[in-house]
Amino acid sequence: MKNATLLLLLTFCQTIFATNTATLKANAPYVNSVQLLRLDYTAPNGAIRELALGFTSDNVASDGLDYGYDASVIEPYTNDLNWIIEDNRYVIQGVGAFDDTKQYLFGLYNEFSGDATIELSSTQNFDTIINVFIYDALLDTYTQINDSPYTVTIDEQDYTDRFYIAFSQPETTDSNDTSDSLDISGDNDITIDPSLITPKGQLKISYIKGLNQLKISSQNKAKIKQITVYNYNGSTLESKQNINNKKTSIYVNTTDKNLILHIKTDTETIIKQVMIGSI
Repeated sequence: MKNATLLLLLTFCQTIFATNTATLKANAPYVNSVQLLRLDYTAPNGAIRELALGFTSDNVASDGLDYGYDASVIEPYTNDLNWIIEDNRYVIQGVGAFDDTKQYLFGLYNEFSGDATIELSSTQNFDTIINVFIYDALLDTYTQINDSPYTVTIDEQDYTDRFYIAFSQPETTDSNDTSDSLDISGDNDITIDPSLITPKGQLKISYIKGLNQLKISSQNKAKIKQITVYNYNGSTLESKQNINNKKTSIYVNTTDKNLILHIKTDTETIIKQVMIGSI
């Protein structure tokens, strides 16, 4: 799989570096203007994929599909990491000029539970060192991979809207900070103290142990529209739609003690990490 990607990378370079001029010497300024970033992905079953992301300083490529700049997956594998462009799978993506505010979506395909790793292999033609992060949209975390690989435990499923490559992170986000988690163990309907409520006081969350139920209430004028409960591997455990109320509850009968809540209100989407104590 990795050898096939390298072959495509050579083809990609030959394509984007070739212009109507007759010699490589004439093309040299254009060659040096293309910035390349390479990643190595290792699946839980040990399969390896190399991915490439190319930035064109003159914006001859875009974030969409560009003929000659994007290399599609020749043979889709069930254990793989690809770029997603217009809902299709690619191993090489060419985009416009480098912009550290942009993010690019991965499609992670997996049929084995276990640890998956994304590693920064190399960068080329950047004048300065760039920061490279993996953004996990489920956990809302940014993990920098310049010096060490990103490792995540995943289930046997496909993840097509969870992982992104990013080049900056919000100032308020700390990929190593777990202070936003809620510890809601107990026997009864427990009211969480103010320090455990979301930073702006948007939500109040309590747990009814005997009923395996989370109670959630909005602390402002916003109405709760939708709740989805995930485990840390990204599997959906429960989901409740069309709530349209300031108070609601959701059943969470699971052996998983560490959960992620995605709570959509009529003003925003809130992500909370919840730790339920031993039952």
